[in-house]
Amino acid sequence: MKYLFICFTLTLFCSCIIERRIYSSTQINTPSLQQKNDHSFSLTYSDPSGFDFTSGYAITNRLAIIAGAYSYRNKDHQTATLLFSNITTNAQLLYRHKGFHSGLGFYFPLSKKESGTYASFFTGYTKGNFNMDEHNVATDNSSGTITTNDFFYKSDIGRYFLQGAFNAYLDRFEISILTRYNYVAYTDVTTNYSANDQQNSNLPPLGYSKNSQFIDLAFDGKYFFTDNRMFGLHLFGCGTTRLNRKEFNFYYYPFRFGLGFVVKNPFRKK
Repeated sequence: MKYLFICFTLTLFCSCIIERRIYSSTQINTPSLQQKNDHSFSLTYSDPSGFDFTSGYAITNRLAIIAGAYSYRNKDHQTATLLFSNITTNAQLLYRHKGFHSGLGFYFPLSKKESGTYASFFTGYTKGNFNMDEHNVATDNSSGTITTNDFFYKSDIGRYFLQGAFNAYLDRFEISILTRYNYVAYTDVTTNYSANDQQNSNLPPLGYSKNSQFIDLAFDGKYFFTDNRMFGLHLFGCGTTRLNRKEFNFYYYPFRFGLGFVVKNPFRKK
């Protein structure tokens, strides 16, 4: 009962804050590889608004490299009201993410008799940067006083990743189930948010680097228009959650869905 009372009291007196979602997952790069010299390229548009370019190349019958780039630009509107106060805050937020990744891994068939099922494992690094602009309007409902502020937040973001995938290659379809571990670090922060705002919104503070861990669970589907599987549609979805809650708790977008096109190596040997 004591702990319930404490939680209830904290809930009453805490404020409804602006959740500045500075983290957003990227598409998991899962190239279509079955043998040496296979390669594929994909360009997708996703929500929250952004583009992903992914590619992969099989160096040998087991070893492969991946690379790609992303660019996201999405808007958000949030309203916060301090309990037992007449102040309401409206925030117009603009997030911009961009960067690139590269990695190395291996792929192999799961059965010597059946060549349509493969597994793959890749590790690599994503280098990017993040910008957030906020137009903030605070209204005192009792006096009608309006206070306007413009804030910005910029930082570099690095992600070490380790991913695994199960791939099923059918006649014109390819289906993949994937998971990816991300170790994320925000560095070189510049901002005009106050120290209190940085703390309340879980923003890595000015002058310090902060880390957190995320896990992605995803599906990836490709449909090819012809039997030679050269050109087709690409659909993916990705769910994200934070792992170690004791680390720095960035607010984040939990889902990403995308649709685009994929091009494969048309000269694959039979």
